[in-house]
Amino acid sequence: MKKVIGILVILGLIFIGCGKQAPAPGVTDTEILIGNIQDLSGPMKELGAVLPAGSNVYFRYINEAGGVHGRKIKMIVEDHQYNPQKSVVAAKKLIEKDQVFCLYHVIGTSTCEAIRPILAETGTPLIAPATQSGTMSDLSRPAGNLIFHTDTGYDRQTVILVEYILKDNPNAKIGIIYQDDDYGENVLKGAAEAEASQGISIQKEAYQRGATDFAGQVGNMIKGGATHVIIAGVVKEPIIVMKTAAAMGYSPQFFGTSPTMDHRVALAAGPAGEGFIAANFANLWTSDAPAAVKYRELCEQYEVPKAYMGMYHFYGYMTAKVLVEGLKRAGKNPTRKRLVNGLETLNKWESGAFPPLTYNSKDHAGTESVILVQVKDGVQTVITDWID
Repeated sequence: MKKVIGILVILGLIFIGCGKQAPAPGVTDTEILIGNIQDLSGPMKELGAVLPAGSNVYFRYINEAGGVHGRKIKMIVEDHQYNPQKSVVAAKKLIEKDQVFCLYHVIGTSTCEAIRPILAETGTPLIAPATQSGTMSDLSRPAGNLIFHTDTGYDRQTVILVEYILKDNPNAKIGIIYQDDDYGENVLKGAAEAEASQGISIQKEAYQRGATDFAGQVGNMIKGGATHVIIAGVVKEPIIVMKTAAAMGYSPQFFGTSPTMDHRVALAAGPAGEGFIAANFANLWTSDAPAAVKYRELCEQYEVPKAYMGMYHFYGYMTAKVLVEGLKRAGKNPTRKRLVNGLETLNKWESGAFPPLTYNSKDHAGTESVILVQVKDGVQTVITDWID
């Protein structure tokens, strides 16, 4: 009798093992649900609308082609107003209530840093955080194994910009106007590295997130004699800084970290922005890169308003390609762990937008090089090859 019961137990276990796998959060037979957290009503609300719209262009294209392993991608977007505390609330809602499969393209450095504990606690991956902070690829931090960065870090960008300045201008006096939060902290890390390696001192002026008055910072740059100024802001900050400088009769060579690399900066800054040089971690949306060509074709096909098209809209599009590739590699029965494992098989993967992407269990950095883009006659123009 005991032998019969033992056989039945074994058969039962085999039956369970061969049965249908318990579904992962956010995954049904027909859909994969992902969560996105943007600034929809705060100081970066214009970007909060543009970024997910760009992602949805690619998701629509994939869904119309049958989805990923037969599942359509659906994205829920929550508003954090560029506020770390609200980012935590939004992440908990998406993960605990909406049961999303993963988080994707959450915008902001401090906001992404704030949600690390809930990522670690729930095992939820964050793909392509919309920040270029080098901290996103630091595997020693909480949830580091769950975050896949696509962009060159602010620290590395700052080092590259300083080296570029000093190469042609050895006697340059360099200043940085930076956002006083986690974004700026990563920029300062790069500045410290550059100071140590180049034997220089960089003037540093902070501003608070959401600031609209930069007269003090510009005035201090004038007093310090800065000949080259790096603006570590987003879109509106470089516009205001350069217009303020022009009004004060100050004309250093201005540079910007990658969030400033948007065509609206040149449009809004006008003559004050002529000559502005910004770092960028991907090919331009107007380029002949394969992803950029396809992006423009789909924007025309889907009748995307021209006002939306640009660096940030394209950024949403091209990071969506990375997420989709990860979902493909997660297989027909995706789990969060399989998504992580799938992304870690990318080896010099060509997205057609970024430089080749490589991930593995010891490296979630993605790319580590930039091109420099300068405003010439009001038009963004690539002026360098890729710089490592």
